[in-house]
Amino acid sequence: MEMKEKTALGSHDIYTTLFDRIIHNQYPSENFLREDSLAKEFGTSRTPIRNVLKRLEQDQLIQIIPNRGAKTFPFTADDLEDIFEIRRSLEALALEFAIPALSIQRLIEIRKEIQEISNTKDYMRHAEVDAELHTYLIESCGRRRLINMVNQLYHLIQTFRELGFRDNEVRTTTCEEHLRLIDAICVRDTKLAIDVLKTHIQNSKVRIMQKVVRGQVN
Repeated sequence: MEMKEKTALGSHDIYTTLFDRIIHNQYPSENFLREDSLAKEFGTSRTPIRNVLKRLEQDQLIQIIPNRGAKTFPFTADDLEDIFEIRRSLEALALEFAIPALSIQRLIEIRKEIQEISNTKDYMRHAEVDAELHTYLIESCGRRRLINMVNQLYHLIQTFRELGFRDNEVRTTTCEEHLRLIDAICVRDTKLAIDVLKTHIQNSKVRIMQKVVRGQVN
């Protein structure tokens, strides 16, 4: 019988897989992740594994120890809380600065995209449109340091988005919240827009805790 060749995963898929395992504390803290073992598991060379581990270290999920491997940090509910609380504060500040500069036409275009995907199950497309909206709002604030601070959280946030959007309820509710946010911005109601944004991010945190972590983060 002919054996099928194992298909190697891309770096993004490897990162997402390891990220998911780490936040669910599937790697005992006394064990080390090794490049050779991971390369064999994912059917790839050590170079993409090394790059993924460096990215995980930048996201403070592992510590790379020379000649030993990568040691994982236990992921806790407090970690998730911190990520989303910092995100909520920074994005709200960015939105306050950005509103006068935001293009109504551009927002209408994004609104149309949201409506088009509202009934689809393509979770990666949902994550892309979600990132498109939030990135546009953040980068329009014109504050370089603020943008950089938000971008430091981006990898963690984006991966949580992708994991969360696998759930139908998350996709539906997020689309509804994004439409309310765009509507508030289009009428230049800064206070309402910020309130909607903060509520949206708070709800996102709760949904991630319930649908992704599923009580396994202590």
